[in-house]
Amino acid sequence: MHSSFDAAAGERPARKPTRFTTLSLSLSLCGRILLGLSAATVTTLALSPIALAAPKGSKSIAIRIEGPNADDIREDIVSLVPETLKVVDDDAFSKSLKGAGQTKPVGDALVVKAQRKKALDRIRKAGKASKAEGVIYGVSRTNKKKKKEVYLVYVDENAGDLAVDSAVPLNGSRDDRKKALEELLGPTLSQIAPPPAAADEDKPKDGGDGDGSGDDEKAGDGDEKADGSDDKGSDGDEKGGKRKRHDPRSALFSVELGVEFTGRWFEYSDPVTQNLRPYDVFGQPAVSISGELYPLASTDIPVLKGLGITAGYMRALGLNSAVGEGDPISTTYQRINLGLRERLSIGESSVLGISAGLRLLTFEVDAAEALARTVPNVSYTLVRAGVDARVPVGPVALALGADYLMPLSSGPVYDRFAGASVQGIGAMAGVLVPVTTGVEARLLVEYARFFSSFEPAIGDDYVAGGAIDQYLGVRLAGAYVY
Repeated sequence: MHSSFDAAAGERPARKPTRFTTLSLSLSLCGRILLGLSAATVTTLALSPIALAAPKGSKSIAIRIEGPNADDIREDIVSLVPETLKVVDDDAFSKSLKGAGQTKPVGDALVVKAQRKKALDRIRKAGKASKAEGVIYGVSRTNKKKKKEVYLVYVDENAGDLAVDSAVPLNGSRDDRKKALEELLGPTLSQIAPPPAAADEDKPKDGGDGDGSGDDEKAGDGDEKADGSDDKGSDGDEKGGKRKRHDPRSALFSVELGVEFTGRWFEYSDPVTQNLRPYDVFGQPAVSISGELYPLASTDIPVLKGLGITAGYMRALGLNSAVGEGDPISTTYQRINLGLRERLSIGESSVLGISAGLRLLTFEVDAAEALARTVPNVSYTLVRAGVDARVPVGPVALALGADYLMPLSSGPVYDRFAGASVQGIGAMAGVLVPVTTGVEARLLVEYARFFSSFEPAIGDDYVAGGAIDQYLGVRLAGAYVY
């Protein structure tokens, strides 16, 4: 953009926001964001016991097994179902399954995540038609290692999150098989089954003069089963609950620590005066740490269960700047992020994130007063809004993201120019490689670009059409997801 020499503009000094005012506005906005989340959390936790205390109606579950020994396997699973949970008639569910469009056996497609979406949708539809809380669907087969197994999934109305998605070996005795089935399915069955007290609320109570051995013994057994259910329910959060540990779609928190190699390029467009210095550096090492916390991840509350707090910090190590062959000058480059992120499951394994928050980005050359008036020091206070995605590709996952960056303040270099207007955008891409349970290595590339235009007047000390300020970071990090 060409410079605009407007005499009238020269008579109107540009209004420059003070650093104190901008910082106060930033802290106020940040405080309101966190206060809103805290209020929502407190309200939700206050109301949750009321919802949990409400009596539950009767529930049922459908069980369908394909392949060799299907009837025996189904019988073993039925024996694990708590007495308070009804089992849908197999013939009735078969009709619902055909009505949903699944006229042929699912077969090995159940095991291949990339091929089973249609089948899972049909199973889910059949479960709703049968008025079942969920469906345990299994395929008895011989796997690639020539070992017999039954692959089981639990399909409920929540698309994307499978509480059960694993195989049980069939090589041992029937007792071994039942034990393995109980370990896999028990937590989920206990979680969805109504407690005995709620299930027996509508039953008439006997008040005879007998010794009480009949009903009392049954009640005693019920208490024992209730206790057992509670134990399994607590394990359900770990083994088969709706929130899976170490799953990015439902993690309670994640922490990332890494080393970043950073770069910055600042240059003016249409420079006129001789006191405008560009700047460039690349390959400067920095340390970074970031994290996400989802306080309500273990609940079933829409929106709030996927709402998290995000924070991050990066700082360059030992960065110095120099003019030509001059002496090195200590330079500060740091980035602080704080915000909120809504996590959405897409399909069976992808994640979409929608985020908003604040970013504080500082790049400051600690130069003497005369030189300081020419170097491009910035102190951005930014409102950030963005989207990101995590998409599994084979054994790894791709990370992609884009941000809009709206400056509340921009710093000394822009304060020198009349009519400075600054906007920014950001992008991110990377590869996430699983190392072990809950741990992954990350290679990420982040880019930010700020573009500005100025309205200089005749006689201004600093005259240019605008400026481009670019930042690049290549980060190698390790992360723990819980």
